[in-house]
Amino acid sequence: MKWLKYWFCIIPGLGRTEALARSIAEGVESVEGASAKVKRVDFATVNDFISCDAVAFGSPNYFSYMAGLMKDFFDKSLSIREKVTGKPSAAFTSGGGASDSALLSLERMISSFRLEKAANGVITQGEPSEEKLGVCRRLGETLAKRALERSEAPKD
Repeated sequence: MKWLKYWFCIIPGLGRTEALARSIAEGVESVEGASAKVKRVDFATVNDFISCDAVAFGSPNYFSYMAGLMKDFFDKSLSIREKVTGKPSAAFTSGGGASDSALLSLERMISSFRLEKAANGVITQGEPSEEKLGVCRRLGETLAKRALERSEAPKD
């Protein structure tokens, strides 16, 4: 079985987004042959995006939108869009209030980059509950399994 490189893109915040990312990483690592790396977006490079097998984008909900650093990363990555087409991906957000618009902004980027949306996104409000962390672990498992399936699929 092929070993996967896994990259998660998160941004600095109140720690809630990172808690979700770490739970997703636990889910990834529960799948044989997959490994996870949690990386803040301000330290991520376009090459990280190109070289990973799958990606989960997370952001705090700032004014009903993804964080500016995340948007900046997408802007810088636009020129490599064809190199990431089809990669399994997912999105997750955290915020003080209930809003799905930050998640929708991330999922629009998934669509714009022609990534494969491998799972429904996760939205949390306030401190993530054990239930939401469990949902994130399952999201990680789903993402890892999809990436493994993709890596094992015959190439044309």
